[in-house]
Amino acid sequence: RAARMDDKLSKQDIMAQVKQEYDVQLMQDVYNTITAKCFNKCVPKPGDRLDKEEQTCLAKCVDRYLESRSAVTEAMMDRSSRQ
Repeated sequence: RAARMDDKLSKQDIMAQVKQEYDVQLMQDVYNTITAKCFNKCVPKPGDRLDKEEQTCLAKCVDRYLESRSAVTEAMMDRSSRQ
């Protein structure tokens, strides 16, 4: 019975589902990368709490990472639209 329900899904429905799953995976990858890189850079000796310096470092690291990722994405989109 499940196969019959799948047969009724349109190509658009399937593509939307794939895109949604891709977007979720992409966000997980971004989160994991930021967590690993920024934590390793900013928290040399993990403890019970983050001190003010570690909090500031983490905030700046995340901002830089997201800004650079956005710039790269924008450049790639611009390049692909020219081709």
